[in-house]
Amino acid sequence: MSSQDYKFRELHGRAFNSQSENYMLPADDTEHTRLDMQHETLRLHLNGLYPAADQVKAALSPEKSERPAVLDIGTGSGRWALDMAVEFPHAQIVGLDLAPPTISLKGPEAIPQNCRFEVVDVNHPLVQYEGKFDVVHVRGVELGVHDYELFLYNVARTLKPGGLLILIGGYAQLFDENLEPMPVTTEGQPGFTWAQRLFGETYGAFVARADNAIDSKQFWPKWTSENPNYENPTFQDEYIPIGPWESGLDERRRYVSELMLENMIVMMHAYKPLLLQDGAPSDVVDQMLENAIKEVRELKTRGYVKWLYVWMSRTSAPWTGRSKTPQPLEPEPSVYFTEEYKREKAMSPTQRSATVVTQSGSSAPSSSYVS
Repeated sequence: MSSQDYKFRELHGRAFNSQSENYMLPADDTEHTRLDMQHETLRLHLNGLYPAADQVKAALSPEKSERPAVLDIGTGSGRWALDMAVEFPHAQIVGLDLAPPTISLKGPEAIPQNCRFEVVDVNHPLVQYEGKFDVVHVRGVELGVHDYELFLYNVARTLKPGGLLILIGGYAQLFDENLEPMPVTTEGQPGFTWAQRLFGETYGAFVARADNAIDSKQFWPKWTSENPNYENPTFQDEYIPIGPWESGLDERRRYVSELMLENMIVMMHAYKPLLLQDGAPSDVVDQMLENAIKEVRELKTRGYVKWLYVWMSRTSAPWTGRSKTPQPLEPEPSVYFTEEYKREKAMSPTQRSATVVTQSGSSAPSSSYVS
């Protein structure tokens, strides 16, 4: 299915997928252009399309008796899948998402013959892909997955014995120069930044929607170690600077940091429909966006974005589904909220409507809009 044939949902001036009302990031050309930029940022930072390079190349060796295949779950703009199709022309690459990539509008000649895209909600069991893939790549799908532990079982089903699973997830929590979490706090308090405040408000809006796995990364070690379909999970944290504020940057690191800054700014705009849908007044959201963008543009937010990379092998044993009833888990918030912020949130809407002095010196309604 191409973007031309797909029926998008329109919300606050942006186009969204029509398969799931839970995934509240756009699926339009602006967002896919941002995802291309994010992809390039991660590719340059990692110096490649994937971690565990030796394992990936072995899994996709052209000398295998069967044609190797790769599944890209949460393909977004499709850029990772397209790059993999070029790097491994002998392999079949399949990208899945809730909406087709906008590159499909450019016609079939824009997509390599060994690559295709399908519209699939991966909350379903994926039985149609059982045992078909040597490598499965999953990046940034937590906001669209209802039960991430079950999802890991379903993904294992798509892998061939000995196949490789790669999980990648970013955080709404930003980190300072010392890799300590920046606080979501009230204006004027130590450590306050508009960028983290905006990310904190957005995180809260996603948490309020409940039916997603935004806090799931803290359980990935438990779930991957207890899942009988996997073995040898490896975890790796990566920190990418928001803009070229570090001293002694080489040309590559500077470019990566500049890409991350631009990616963050476009992503901030992508959060606006969610915040409006969550009940935030438009002028409040616009003021937060203006302040946060000004702050990162001027390199006043000296911090990092954190990404978690995980890879593991599929065992040679037959696939096993989840048999036990999952136990309720109480995740720790993935974002650091201060007590000052929590007290502000506990105020009545009338109290919160008091004006505050913004970073630019003008008056605007308080950004604490969640009741």
